Amino acid sequence: MIRKHSFNSIAPMKSIVLLLLIGLTAMLAAACSQTPAAPAKTTFVVNGEKLKQPPAVEVEKGEPLVSAVFLEDTFDVKLEWALQQGNGKDGDGVFYSDQVAVLMYHDITATPEKDKSAITPDLFREQLELLKTSGFQVISLKQYADFILRDGAVPDNAVLITFDDGYETFYTNAFPILKEYGYPAVNFVIVSSVGDTTKEGAPKMTWDQMREMQKQGMDFYNHTYDSHRYGVMREDGMKKPVLTRKQYFADEKRLETDEEYTARVTNDLAEAEKILKQELGNPMGVLAFPYGAYNEQVLDILEKTGIELSFTVKEGINGKGQTNGFRVNGAKEGESAKQLLEKLKGLTVEDGAVTVSLNGSEAAFAEVQPVKRKEGVMIPLRDFCKMNNMKLDWNSNKNRVEIST
Repeated sequence: MIRKHSFNSIAPMKSIVLLLLIGLTAMLAAACSQTPAAPAKTTFVVNGEKLKQPPAVEVEKGEPLVSAVFLEDTFDVKLEWALQQGNGKDGDGVFYSDQVAVLMYHDITATPEKDKSAITPDLFREQLELLKTSGFQVISLKQYADFILRDGAVPDNAVLITFDDGYETFYTNAFPILKEYGYPAVNFVIVSSVGDTTKEGAPKMTWDQMREMQKQGMDFYNHTYDSHRYGVMREDGMKKPVLTRKQYFADEKRLETDEEYTARVTNDLAEAEKILKQELGNPMGVLAFPYGAYNEQVLDILEKTGIELSFTVKEGINGKGQTNGFRVNGAKEGESAKQLLEKLKGLTVEDGAVTVSLNGSEAAFAEVQPVKRKEGVMIPLRDFCKMNNMKLDWNSNKNRVEIST
């Protein structure tokens, strides 16, 4: 009787413990499988003005880090970086596969000091030489489209070369160099300015020049009909790119309606597409956004007007289905050909140590170091502010950054 009583008393306890263990195991498994919650959006204030689109902020050892691109755009500085040795891919010469890096240029000229977006023919040739000797494979826009939209394949280290604005220097300076290497390229032209010598600014290509180059592997696509400009968007005269903002009619003292805005953008893009097909026989619709500016309404309009691919100026690399493509600026002021190639090699590197230069001089960081993420290089904000004699107030409890210049 005693043994029977002891067994009956212990058995329920064993069951309870077993159930508790099972429950605890399930809870732990569920907790481990959950995606970490995204950090709260940081409030970012610069010189007393709260930013409407604050940058993503990482926190390491209690210190905030932000992207180099944000710092360059906001504070008019030049940040250059290179991967430290041992942080790249394996030594087989393959830096990425099943992805495409897209290079962006504007003007190739002997006098680049007149335009920050321009580089010399010698630097352009040096870049192409390094692409060739470093194992990069330059592809055509058709190959790119087949890869992004369909089942097409691309070689390892694939690169697409693009130009914006349709400058005549593409014909006189860039095209001869591209031919030397047998490389295709695409130029996104402002259709209303083609062959127009009456407009201000650098001369633009003619249709005959484009048709000549088309026969030798060059392509020419849409940079809008006449929306590559800024327009007044508020009563106080503030200007923004006209493709993405409603225009302000000063004589009527009103803002463009949704219907008027949609019709204007649709007509502009459709007109450009029509003329490009008439003049060049383009088989598809592709657009590079002026200034890289776009919004959801514009993306909807692209779909309705048959434009399947678009390009921003945001840095990154493109995989299958990335119809709104990233690009890497190949004409960054002061950047050497070697630095550009190092950037291409590191586009897919995550958590890689980098060396950083600020305005041409190597930058030294204290305890927290800059790091290369897949999306770009993250810079320790406190050290950056010290280097530029800025005051930083970082409140980690309120997730708030304030900078005074």
